[in-house]
Amino acid sequence: MTQRALQAETILRQRDLARMKWIAAGLLGAAACLYVIGKLFEGHNPAWGYLVAFAEAAMIGAMADWFAVVALFRHPLGVPIPHTAIIPRNKRAIGNSLADFVVGQFLSAELIEQRLRRYDAARHFSQWLSLSENRIKVAGYLNQAISYGVKVLDDRRIHDFLAEAARNRLRAIDLSGLMVNGLEMINRNNGHRKILHGGLNRFADYVESPDNTEKISAFIKGWSESAFVQSMIEPFVPTIRTAVVNKLRAAAEDEASGLYLEFDEQVRNYVLRLQQDSELRAWVNQQKNAVLDRPEFGHQIESLWSQFRDWVVLDLSHSESVIAGKMENLLDELKQHLVTHEEIRSWLNDQIRASLTRVAHANKGVIGDLIREEVVRWDDRYMVNRLELFLGKDLQYIRINGTLVGGLFGLAIYVVTKMVAG
Repeated sequence: MTQRALQAETILRQRDLARMKWIAAGLLGAAACLYVIGKLFEGHNPAWGYLVAFAEAAMIGAMADWFAVVALFRHPLGVPIPHTAIIPRNKRAIGNSLADFVVGQFLSAELIEQRLRRYDAARHFSQWLSLSENRIKVAGYLNQAISYGVKVLDDRRIHDFLAEAARNRLRAIDLSGLMVNGLEMINRNNGHRKILHGGLNRFADYVESPDNTEKISAFIKGWSESAFVQSMIEPFVPTIRTAVVNKLRAAAEDEASGLYLEFDEQVRNYVLRLQQDSELRAWVNQQKNAVLDRPEFGHQIESLWSQFRDWVVLDLSHSESVIAGKMENLLDELKQHLVTHEEIRSWLNDQIRASLTRVAHANKGVIGDLIREEVVRWDDRYMVNRLELFLGKDLQYIRINGTLVGGLFGLAIYVVTKMVAG
């Protein structure tokens, strides 16, 4: 409830309590008036004695019940009579009893599991999701949460934390061991040969490309610093390029050549060194750590995060958002699965039941302590006012009933007394 609604409810309860107090007090006053009138006329007619008996018993009943009701909350008329102000005096015991009652009656694992077994939460959830407006609403909430999350995390402290967390994670990785595993996996499928094959063909493509004619020509003529020699070489540059390209492509296709065998040997030797040479392993990991310690690493992490954040915010701002569409599709698929797959609903119900039972069992002690501490912490006057506000209206009926019932019993006793005496 909102604060305004709570205030309105409190005002209404206060009015009802005040009205009931006036009614109870009015009946007491009426009984007193009847008693006075009856005593004045009792000598003129014996029938007035019945009114006096009724009014006298009604006043006694009203006063006794007033005392009982007031004694619950405070000392009647401010006099510290024993066994009054019961609620403030037993505040700690009330808190303990309330905590034990709530924990024992509402948070026991057996009760929660029993109630949850009778409630098919998954079925109700699927029925709720079957309405498109509910799916759109949930997707909207999720989109707002994602947008808010990426914006609130756009903070220098978060960036530094992410960079440091990434560094710590990567430092813990044995890069040399990872390289050994990767190379061994590649070697098992002759993947290293595919890499060499692709590399040779890529190099041939580079040499053959017309875009690189000037670079290749300058490189070939650069074999000599003599301008005369360069002028002699220049006419043969296209032929040399063609020969190099043909040689590279032929070498790439001839896997039985010494080039592939030498490459096999180099890869095997490097894997063996990474496995056995502790100095090489240490050097590899040192180079990894050196890269991680550079400021550029943190800048790269920040740049990646900024790009991701900008994409998410921009996407969610569009009416045809990819993320929003995916969210709605996922919710629709979830609804379909819950409707058509009994085992999924059963699994979801099992998870809900187990989770709530586990949470209740783990936290019932905390909840009990919270209730005890909160009740003890309450100011006596605050506690009395709140309890009287919620219970006082009904307690005033005790005073009203005490007045009327007491009067009737007094009248009955008077009548029986007259009958016995007569």
